[in-house]
Amino acid sequence: KVVVPPITNGYGLLALIMQAKLNGGGETNIDPGFEAMIDRIGPNVLTYEPSSGKLSELFQSGDVALAVWGSSRAKALAGTGFPAGFVYPKEGAVALMAAVCPVVDSDVPDLAQSFIRYLVSAEVQAKLAEATGFGPVNKNTKLSPELENSVPFGPEKVGKMVSVDYSIVNKQRQEWTKRWNRQVE
Repeated sequence: KVVVPPITNGYGLLALIMQAKLNGGGETNIDPGFEAMIDRIGPNVLTYEPSSGKLSELFQSGDVALAVWGSSRAKALAGTGFPAGFVYPKEGAVALMAAVCPVVDSDVPDLAQSFIRYLVSAEVQAKLAEATGFGPVNKNTKLSPELENSVPFGPEKVGKMVSVDYSIVNKQRQEWTKRWNRQVE
C-alpha cells in the first residue's frame, strides 16, 4: 500500500537520492539508492504514480496508506476532510523551494521588488503557510501551534532539513532516469 512517484516527478527523484544518502551514498554515489529502491522499497510499491490528483484518489479509496509526497500536498488532501498528515522523517525531510523572481529589464523594477518584499512579509508568509502548507521563509512569522506543527517551520525542523546538490543531480538526471525506467519500474 505504498506509492512512490516516478523519477520524472521531483518527489520520486528525491526519494532515490534520500535512499542513497541513507545507505551510504548520495548525489555522487547513487547506486545505494537504486539498490534500496529495487530490493527493499520496490516490492512494497503499488504504483509509481506521477499525478497528485490520482494519488489523492488512491488515498481516499483506501488503496494506499503511505506515499512519498510533500507537506503542502498532504495539507491540501487534509483540507478536503480526509484524515491525512505529513511525517517528518527522523533523518530529515528534503527542503523544497517555491521561488519568486523579478523580470530582468522590467519597466517597473521598483514595483517588482515591492511585490517580492510583500510576499516574504511575516503576514503573507503566515497566510501562505495556512493556505498551502508552505514553510515560512521569514523567521518573524507567527503561526498557531497547530499550524507550526504541520509545516516546515522553526529552528528544529528547518535545522533537520536536507539539501540536495542539483548541480550534481542535473548532470546525471538523464542517465538516472534511463536506469530507473530499466531497473525500478
